[in-house]
Amino acid sequence: MSAPLPSLDLIRAFRGVMEHGSLSAAARALRLSQPTVRRQIEMLERDLAVKLFTRASNGLTPTPSAVRLLPIAQAVGSQAEAFVRAATGDARALSGTVRLSASRVMAVHVVPQALAGLRDQASGITVELTATDAPDNLLRRAADIALRTFAPNQAALVVRKLPDVEIGAFAAPSLLARGVVTDIARTPFVSDDRNRLSDQAMTAAGLPLPRHVALRSDDPAAQIAAIVAGLGVGLCQSALAGRLGLVRVWPELSHRMPLYVAMHEDQRDIARIRCVFDHLVKVLPGLT
Repeated sequence: MSAPLPSLDLIRAFRGVMEHGSLSAAARALRLSQPTVRRQIEMLERDLAVKLFTRASNGLTPTPSAVRLLPIAQAVGSQAEAFVRAATGDARALSGTVRLSASRVMAVHVVPQALAGLRDQASGITVELTATDAPDNLLRRAADIALRTFAPNQAALVVRKLPDVEIGAFAAPSLLARGVVTDIARTPFVSDDRNRLSDQAMTAAGLPLPRHVALRSDDPAAQIAAIVAGLGVGLCQSALAGRLGLVRVWPELSHRMPLYVAMHEDQRDIARIRCVFDHLVKVLPGLT
């Protein structure tokens, strides 16, 4: 049966005595007490069943076994130090990949603008963007950071509530030029197919439901593209609509959508993830 593996602390004490020549010098270098270093040497000898030093009035004298083992101990120590440097370096470095999940509309129209300024402070970070309207489970590490339009209810998350996103009814100038938007009965609409959010918003605003739906789609990005193309009036984030050159119609139709940025709490100290998280919290309110 092989001997149990000694701890790195014991190997480090052995290396310290060999390199510095005495218990006291090794203790100073390792920032330990001399009795602690002595005890660690004795434990290592007991674990290995090997005599490493002979004791005399003038100190410790290495045995041939100790001389033979020193290069190996130095290699083990160097590798352990490299392991720690690599691990802490990855956590502290503003470089590497950060996985971000956002809705289709946010991923296409908002997130790229939000990330543009990030390049100035952390050009070594690569953002891996997933455009999905399905809630990614941060606890399962499907994403490092998620933008959500509902309050995350999972435990162990760091969550920041951002200002609500205002949504209104908008039309392209080309559609307005046709003069069809003045009469709701004649107005073509762009709507979602499944949840009928447009119908709910119209009802809440006290407006009659549209009679003519030009396009139904459950893809919000497709809805935005159809509105921009002049296919019909549809719902859009107000800030985004302004950037796309759309014109607001029926100002009484105003809906507010919550927005949250979330990450797993054990990733808050990973520099690249925290950097992207903090950047989004800072810039998204100005884009939504």
